[in-house]
This record gives sequence, C-alpha cells and structure tokens, in this order.
Amino acid sequence: MSIEKLELVSIVGALPELDDAIIACLQSRVFHIENAGKLIGAADDSGRSRAEDDQYAEALRALSEFDVRRIRPDTEREPLPGEFSPEQIISEAGRISAGLRDVRQQLEDTRRRITEYENAAIHLKYLQSSDIDLGELSRCRHILHRFGRMPEENLQKLEFYSDEGFIFQGYHTAHEYVWGFYFAEQTRIASVDAIMKGLLFEEYRLPEDLDGTPQQALESLQMKLTEQKAQLEKLSTEEQRIYEAEAPLLGRMYCYARYQSEVAKLRAQCIVMHDKFNLMGYVPVSEKEQFKKHIDNVPDLAVAYEAPISNSQVKPPVRLKNGWFSKPFSMFIEMYGLPDYNGFNPTTFVAITYTLLFGIMFGDLGQGLVIALLGFLLHKKKNLTLGAVMTRIGVSSAFFGTLYGSVFGFEEALDPFYEKLGISFLPLKAMENINFVIFGAVGIGAAMIIISMLVNIITKTRRRNFEDGIFGNNGLAGLAFFVTVLLLVGGLVTGKQFISKGAAAAVIIVTMLLMFFREPLGHWMAGKRFESEGIGDFILLNLFECFEFLISYTSNTISFIRVGGFVFSHAGLMSVVMLLSEMAANSHMSIPVIILGNAFVMGLEGLLVGIQVLRLEFYETFSRCYDGDGEPFTPISVSFDDLSETRQSEQTAKA
Repeated sequence: MSIEKLELVSIVGALPELDDAIIACLQSRVFHIENAGKLIGAADDSGRSRAEDDQYAEALRALSEFDVRRIRPDTEREPLPGEFSPEQIISEAGRISAGLRDVRQQLEDTRRRITEYENAAIHLKYLQSSDIDLGELSRCRHILHRFGRMPEENLQKLEFYSDEGFIFQGYHTAHEYVWGFYFAEQTRIASVDAIMKGLLFEEYRLPEDLDGTPQQALESLQMKLTEQKAQLEKLSTEEQRIYEAEAPLLGRMYCYARYQSEVAKLRAQCIVMHDKFNLMGYVPVSEKEQFKKHIDNVPDLAVAYEAPISNSQVKPPVRLKNGWFSKPFSMFIEMYGLPDYNGFNPTTFVAITYTLLFGIMFGDLGQGLVIALLGFLLHKKKNLTLGAVMTRIGVSSAFFGTLYGSVFGFEEALDPFYEKLGISFLPLKAMENINFVIFGAVGIGAAMIIISMLVNIITKTRRRNFEDGIFGNNGLAGLAFFVTVLLLVGGLVTGKQFISKGAAAAVIIVTMLLMFFREPLGHWMAGKRFESEGIGDFILLNLFECFEFLISYTSNTISFIRVGGFVFSHAGLMSVVMLLSEMAANSHMSIPVIILGNAFVMGLEGLLVGIQVLRLEFYETFSRCYDGDGEPFTPISVSFDDLSETRQSEQTAKA
C-alpha cells in the first residue's frame, strides 16, 4: 500500500488564543506538532519560545502525594475551561492530605511494628530452649548485652579475648552459625562491640518490651502480631474510605492539572513574535475535516494548509497506510525503521513474501492450521499483533503442507486424495524432488532481489539520486548485470542458451564500468560537480567496492538456499518423530510421542523459520531498496504515565 498523505498546517493568531489553539489540536487527536522555528528555518533571534514555567507544575507535585491508581480518574473526559486554578488544586490537595496524614502515620507505625515483631519471632525461635528472663536483661543498666549470631568456627577465637571482660553465651547452633548473647560492663561495651564485630558477630535488636522466657515472649509476640494486623486492616479501611470520598474531586483535579501541564510543554514548539504566535504541524488529509471541526471553534485564527516541506532539520512524519492483510506486518517495518515520507511502503511486499516463504519452509497442513488457530485466539483474546501474523502464516503453512502431502508429519496422508483426483505431480515430496526444491529456492531469492532493485530504481530516480538509482549496484546497471549473470547460470544448469556469451560479456563489462564510475556519472546526470580526493584513491576504493558488489550478489542469492534447507529439515524432523512413535508402539506411547513431537517441532522450528524469513527480508531485500530513517506520525495527546505500568512518550497516540 502507500504512505498516508499529510498536509502541513500553519496556525497564526493573537497570543491570548495560543492555549485555546493548542487545546483544539489536542482534542482533534490527529495533529502532529513540529517545532515551528525549525520548519521555517527561523534564526535564533527571530522570535521567542513559549517555554515559560508550567503554572500547574506545583499543583501536580501536590497531587503526586496521592496514589493516582486508587483515584481512577476518567482520562477520556475533556476538562472544562478554567475548571481549577493552580491555587485551588494546591489548597484542596492540602486539605485532603491533612485528613490522610494521621492515618498514614499510624499505618507506617503499625507496619514498622509488625515487621519488628515478625523479625523478633524468627530470632526468638533460636532461644526457645533457654530459660533466660528477657525482661530482666532489658532492665539491667550496668551490664549490657547484645543478641545475634556469629560463625561457629569463630567460637574458639573467643579464648584469645578471655581477659577483655565479656562473656559470650551460645544457645542454638544452625547453618554453621551460633545464636546467643554476649555481656559486658557499660564502660567496656564499646571495645567489646569492636572485638565481636571482628569475629563477624551480627547483632539483631529485640523489642524492648519483651518479658519472660523466650517461649513466653514468643507467645506474647504472636498475640501482639494479631492485634497489630487487625489494627493495620482497620487503618487501611479508613484510608480507603477517605480515598473513595475524595476520588471524584482528586480525579478531576489530576486530569485538569496534567492537561494544562501538557499544554505548557507544547507551547515550547511554537514561536512568538511580539503579540502573535505561530503553531505548526501535520494533519492526515483523510482526517482534515475532523481537525477543522476543532480548530475552527477558536476565533480569530489564520489557518493555512499546504504540502509538506522538508529541510535539513525537519522531515515530514510517516504513517503507513495498509490493507487488512498486510497491516499486522507493519510491526516488522517499524522494527527496521519507517520509510521516508516520499519513499516506498514495503509492508505489502513483506506481507506477501513473508507469508509465502514461511509456508514453503514450514509446510504442514495440520501444524499450519494449529498455528493459524493459536494466532486467531491470541489476536482476539489478547489483541496481539503477532497473533494476526500467525494466522496468516499458519494458513500459508497449511496450503503448502497440502501441496507437500504432509499432515502432522504423516507424509502419505494425502496420497489417496490426489490419486482419486488424478493429479500425478502432487503431492510434492521434498526428499524426492531435491533439485527442484533447491533451484526453486534460489529462483525465489533471485525474484525478490530483482523486485527490490526495481523498487530502489524507482524511489532513487524520483529523488534524482542517479548515483544509486541508475549506476549503483542496486540501480539499473546492477539490475542488468544481475539478470545477465542469472541467464548465464540458468543456461548452464538447464543446458539451454538464454543469452549469447558475446552479448553477456558485453553487458557485464559495460555494467561493471558504469558501477565503477557511478559517482561521477551520477553527479553529471544530476547536474552537480564531482570532486575526487585523488585518482589513485578513487581507483582503489571503487575496485574494492565493485568486488564487494560481486560478493553481495552471490551471497544474497545463495542465502535463499536456506528456504529449501528448512523444507528438508522439517521433513527430517517429522520423520524422526514418526520413527520414535513406531519404537514406542509396544508401550502404548505412540500417540503421546506424536503429539509431543508435533508440539516440539511447531515451537522450535516455527520460531527458527520465523526468524530466518525475517532475516531474509531485512538483509537480502531491505538492504537494497530501503533506508528506514523516517519519523513516526504521533498526534499530540495528554500523557497519563502515572496510570500505566510501562511509560509512554508524551505523544502516545499511534496510527
């Protein structure tokens, strides 16, 4: 298909109308904003940017204190003009925050206590065998203690510190650690702490309100944990009640502040001179009336529509225009890069060739239908674009599987069907037609390369790039060279003469000379002056490049042999599955082996074939005719990043 036609929109008006103009562009949902200064090539001092401070930035910071996901704002609702002032939002946010402050503080304290009690319960389990009174330890003021663990191997090292005035008492050994207390006088505790730290002692602080033996303290902790968890649930309910009561107001304030903040960001794309502004961007021709409905509501604006312009700083954005069948394959084009606005949309070409190549390489009627069904379900249930691609390639796989006579690996399943129809040349057994499969794969590759060259010739000559379009290796000269060599090779293989050797030699010599001198010839044809760094450098560089051209023609064409290779590999893998099922027939595992084998082949080989076909598209065809340096068409919209798990760009709408 083609690339969506755009028009460049220039909006001029009085400065007080700037925000209304931007809001109208936002509401239209079809306006791609561009930097006006760059579009018109304005000098730095020709105007000034409207990048003044965002008046609603402070209001948004005040609202960021709240959990926006719990507010559940209606992001589709258009804010009313002048609905909230920044001061009003800050005041209301402060009022609501004050009501939440005490609840939040209690929640924080409760969560901290629960964590403290849970950690203490874990540690007290290592002291259950002791009868030490934890309350008496806490009340002791002259003899201080530390509780924790140290490596068991360091126990012997304590003998070296017997004169340091402290005692270590171990109570439990587990996982090569000893759990216990060490005791020291208050005046010596600092030096003892340093010694124990050197022995890798890890201290764990127990709550100060523990009393009784560790077993009694543990039972008391369990009761406190139950109380604190009940308190936590009560406070959470109270917090939720406040959120639910204030959610409508918070939601409206958040959407309005975000909306006005986005408008402030978009002002930076305008230029202002005196009391006038200039706002520029692109609108699809097919949606021009929708845009006019909104922009015409703003009074006293001068709106002009013209053809897109392109300069060294700004290129027109691109929105691909694809049909039902090819639309899902645009994901592959976007992975490689969008074309230029005046370039070629390869989506249809990719959709057709990708579908055909996958079907040829992965031909099986049963497996293809399963892939198509899975893709259909993924697309309908999960809205995955890849699911739509799987549906198309699955049908292609089923079609070629019918030609091959393969159904879930049973290569003879369709033989009786074709015998009844009287079709003698089907099914097409891969292993019985090796030469046909290999030469057919090379032929498909040659055809795709020729098509990509033709596309390159058309697109480059339109841009008056005659160096690449006429004299380059992917231009007219390269096409003549490649076709001539194909005719020679085809004649050798088939024993027929498609072109005389004299004519072929003449074409090859002439086209190689044209490719060698492509730069000066291209400049001459475009009416430009060619300047070389030196004759020696020119000759050496072009000799190597012409040699590289020859290698690329050969490698790119031979690369398509993998198409035939995967036909054989699929048949080979399924023959292994059938062999294993025969070996398992005596143990009644034949059917499970066939099912698991088919699932394995569909998963592994399907993934490999998909990747290999994509590689053929990118490296063997795209590299000859496609640049992929276009900019996407992204209509301006308000960003609600806070509500999404994955951050999106400020201009989130997508064609």
